[in-house]
Amino acid sequence: MAQSIEEIKAELEAPTHNIVNGEKVDLTSEEIEATLNTWAENERARQLDVEANGYKTYRVQGKGKDEVVATYPPLGEQLDKLWHDIDGGKLGADAKTGSWYLAIKQVKDDSPKPGE
Repeated sequence: MAQSIEEIKAELEAPTHNIVNGEKVDLTSEEIEATLNTWAENERARQLDVEANGYKTYRVQGKGKDEVVATYPPLGEQLDKLWHDIDGGKLGADAKTGSWYLAIKQVKDDSPKPGE
């Protein structure tokens, strides 16, 4: 769950200066607070985006080493599975008349897998 702005700010290290024209300039307390607010708001927006859209990344990359989740197989493997489903009649006879199926079938007929 996304952290609150205040929780995020509590974890940030406050900036103390900025570089202006190559010179180190100390920040005022107002500038420090504004910078922390901006950083915290950006981090909260990132967290909310991950909560809302993270599943898209997880489907392709997984969640990481600590949590195993199913991911999409490589595109070539997906297309091979689709071809086998269509060839096996799982998607109906009409699927075998489509241009995609016919193009893939031509390739498979011209270069069959050894043992098939």
